[in-house]
Amino acid sequence: MTEQSIIRTVSTATLPMLAWPGPEPTAQVLTEDVLSALAKRIADNGSTSKAELVRLTRLPRSTVTTHVDWLLNRGVIVRAADKGPMRRGRPADQVELNGDIAAVIAIEMGVVNTTVALVDLRGRILARRRVGLATEQGPDRTLHSLADTVDAVFTQAQEEGHVTPPRSRCVTAIAVPARVDSRTRSPMRPTVIPSWDGFPMGQMLETLLGCPALLEDDCSVRAVGEAGHLGSDSLPLIAIQLGTGIGAGIVDGNGDIFRGASGSAGDVGHIPCTGAEDVLCNCGARGCVEAAAAVPAMLKRLEAAGLADHDTDLRGSDLLAHLLLGRDPHVTQVVREGAEKLGEVVATLCNVLNPRRVVVTSALASVSHDVLAGVRSVVYQRARALATKDLVIDYSTLGDDVGIAGAYLIGRRYLLSAAHIKDLRVVSAEQHLPPAS
Repeated sequence: MTEQSIIRTVSTATLPMLAWPGPEPTAQVLTEDVLSALAKRIADNGSTSKAELVRLTRLPRSTVTTHVDWLLNRGVIVRAADKGPMRRGRPADQVELNGDIAAVIAIEMGVVNTTVALVDLRGRILARRRVGLATEQGPDRTLHSLADTVDAVFTQAQEEGHVTPPRSRCVTAIAVPARVDSRTRSPMRPTVIPSWDGFPMGQMLETLLGCPALLEDDCSVRAVGEAGHLGSDSLPLIAIQLGTGIGAGIVDGNGDIFRGASGSAGDVGHIPCTGAEDVLCNCGARGCVEAAAAVPAMLKRLEAAGLADHDTDLRGSDLLAHLLLGRDPHVTQVVREGAEKLGEVVATLCNVLNPRRVVVTSALASVSHDVLAGVRSVVYQRARALATKDLVIDYSTLGDDVGIAGAYLIGRRYLLSAAHIKDLRVVSAEQHLPPAS
């Protein structure tokens, strides 16, 4: 496989309706706060009226009217056709985000494969590519290749007739296969990409891409995407990733990512599991569930049993999914046993955190239910009854789009924040701020 080989190109699509999973804070009297609160409400609802915004924000009608008009004049929102039920009298004007005014460069980075999508402000995927990047060659070379892929995605979108905003009105949101130091925007002690430890990814991406870069660990990004699709009734939510490594992302009952004191929350791949006491993990310890149940561990067992397929260029999760499609019972057994070891960790998480939903994300989800069955069987056996009373354990409802959806939501929230809402405008729009309320 070449350093950067395109594996799949996906045509234009639209993400399903996504809303930030937690409640927005009450708007303050500052103009930027009011503008941000209104824009986020409009984003979460798809399209809405001024009357509905008054109800949702509890702001005075005059304040809502003034600031909505400002957003309209700047081109941040546009008028939409009334999509509500027919009622007597004059229908309320509906407004929605202007998808063309800004975009999110949503990136889901993996050890083997990376997906890059250009998503407009309303959630329409303008172009997307899945490529193989040689992360083992180090961050500098890999990130330059990633920047080339982003350029190619912009070119693809333009060739297909889409409006692409300038980079000054874009933000990059990237899901990284590592815990992230929020101060330095660099990976922290990643076991699957050890040479990236402490590398200033955020700073380099901003230089290469010409726009702000937001870094978050991949499991948390997937958790945000799933919670944004399912809504607040799914919270608290834990997303478990089974791939080159094993990790968890946690969205709490308020819809916020739980990172812990130093950003290491969810690093569950290094919790010990039974039957693996002598297995050495990349972290230096023995018996970690990642060393016994992650995809490389399963492939190593299959290789030892003579069940590996040497006639394919597939690697990692793609290779294991290919082997599962062969319906060899020995392959199924290895995957099921790995899933049961993962289930031990999930059971512990359920006892400690009592989530309402656990989402298992893996490339294996599309070809087999054995991972889900193995996790469920152990969780319902080992977790306490009170912790599983209302628990749902399932694959992601968004499938392969869950990471891109989470990155889009994180990027959209940044663009519509009080600190950046005034940066959004169309060139010909009026630029007068409304008076402070």
